[in-house]
Amino acid sequence: MIQLHKLKHAVALAQHRNFRQAAEGLNLTQPALSRSIQSLEEALGVRLFDRGHGAVPRPCHAGHLFHQYFRTRLPW
Repeated sequence: MIQLHKLKHAVALAQHRNFRQAAEGLNLTQPALSRSIQSLEEALGVRLFDRGHGAVPRPCHAGHLFHQYFRTRLPW
């Protein structure tokens, strides 16, 4: 089941492109945000972000489409 807050987490990460900044804006810890994103990706069956150790998380193609769709449709 996909929860609304996980969708918001993914949108925030796509906007900030930084786990720490996105987590701070959401009042989460960085590990909690990372787990939320991983859980969402597993539920959707698709990877939303390209990320490596120390790299800036960038939306992959699916992540870009996800962000474009949900950034204006989620209740903030």
